[in-house]
Amino acid sequence: MKAFRRFERSERAARLAEVPIPVPGRGEVLLKVSHCGICGSDLHAWLNHKGYESVLPEVTFGHELSGIVTEVGQGISAWSCGDQAVMIALQTKYDAEDPYCRKGLPQLSERRRVQGLHLDGGMAEFVCVDQEFLIPVPEDISLPLASLTEPLSVAEHCIGNRSDITSGTKVVVSGPGIIGMLCALSAKHRGAEVLLVGTERDEAVRLRAARKIGFQTATVGAGLPPLSENVLEHFPLGADALVEASGAASALADSWKSVRPNGVVTAVALYSRPIELDLTQFLRKQIDLRTSYASSKPDYLNAFEMLRNGAVDFDSLVRVYPLKDAEQGFADSEQLKVMKAVLDCSGEGPELP
Repeated sequence: MKAFRRFERSERAARLAEVPIPVPGRGEVLLKVSHCGICGSDLHAWLNHKGYESVLPEVTFGHELSGIVTEVGQGISAWSCGDQAVMIALQTKYDAEDPYCRKGLPQLSERRRVQGLHLDGGMAEFVCVDQEFLIPVPEDISLPLASLTEPLSVAEHCIGNRSDITSGTKVVVSGPGIIGMLCALSAKHRGAEVLLVGTERDEAVRLRAARKIGFQTATVGAGLPPLSENVLEHFPLGADALVEASGAASALADSWKSVRPNGVVTAVALYSRPIELDLTQFLRKQIDLRTSYASSKPDYLNAFEMLRNGAVDFDSLVRVYPLKDAEQGFADSEQLKVMKAVLDCSGEGPELP
């Protein structure tokens, strides 16, 4: 089978390769992959960035996948050939002795792993997945659309569980990448008022897409008004909540300027270096500073509901690449030429123009 696979721990050391079709072991299911998204973590691993040293030197990338069951291993009774599924990306085998499993937060366990970084993932024609980490796709959700379930679950965890966002909440989302965009859509789905903020580099693709969807946007950067001025134009008393999804240290450090007293700032991005925060400013406004990390099964189920309700327009956000053009999808993602790149691994999609 074909797989987009890294072969050594160095920059851009991945290519499409012919590898054996995996055989499902006990408790595992073999999926024929339909679609698999290129995540920011895949991009960081492809570029061999600092902080991704735990990624295997040889591994097939991909954890945002949807597919069809084609074979089941021993001990499987809940899955049959032909069933459609998505995979939970950040995986922790359930253990009643693990306090984070008991609390419903398996993504915080020290035993967690990411399939596609720490074992072979879904940028391939087939992938084996432990049945514990599979979720059935509702019949009214297409497999291409279902490939957005994992990143949407991250947004759902952030907005639904970590940010106090409900109907009427005035929300700023800093960073219009796919996680920021999905956070904005999740907040909008709950009835919040949303301002989506990016830089001039985001203008051509990301902010333009946001405006087409119907979001108000603001652009920040050198020679432009600071974020706080843009926010106060839209929300004169300040935002109730700010979601920091850009990964820019300055955006998080200055977030207190845009939020009203007793508001909330939630960081959902990963940062490449330590950040210096003036906590006194947060304290004087009694701003809750929170983080949101990954997601768990209930967040995937909430993501399904958003997808079923038409809250996410696949065509407005996604460019689909055939698996053979995976390297082009990575390059376009790095250069911000697309909002979201998704690989068609089925071999049935159209060729790129």
